[in-house]
Amino acid sequence: MYNNIVVAIDGSSTADHAFREALKLATSSTKVTAAAVLDNPLQSYGTPYTNMFNFDEAHAQFHTIADNILENAESEAMRIANIKIKTCLVDMGKNSGHNDIAPAITRVADDYHADLIVIGTHGRSGIKRFFLGSVAEQLIRQSRLPVLLIRSPDADNDLFG
Repeated sequence: MYNNIVVAIDGSSTADHAFREALKLATSSTKVTAAAVLDNPLQSYGTPYTNMFNFDEAHAQFHTIADNILENAESEAMRIANIKIKTCLVDMGKNSGHNDIAPAITRVADDYHADLIVIGTHGRSGIKRFFLGSVAEQLIRQSRLPVLLIRSPDADNDLFG
């Protein structure tokens, strides 16, 4: 089936669901890489907000959280599927924004010679999707590889919700 799967994780229940589905696709010979992208969530709100926070302090906290997410993925893969996975933390740094996440995942997939990318989607539609955008949608548009979208169990099906 697939020899090398990259799955994007961020600690959300949607990403956890996608991770479990990626493990279901894996065999004993499949290489699975869990990738977390550490971006600057304050950057997308503009300079006034980023100046209100100590970026270095916030970045260190985000880094610790991302490390914990990846460590948990390693132990979960062993517990759920008895698979030893690789992990990858992409640190986008101070000047990144949410629009950089999809290309970062694409680069990880290229670097690890993946033949499939798995990512969770919140299933937002209508107004929410317009305002919030979608990393999953950007990834589909940018990747040359197959992308498996795993819809959140609590996906939003409401047009305006």
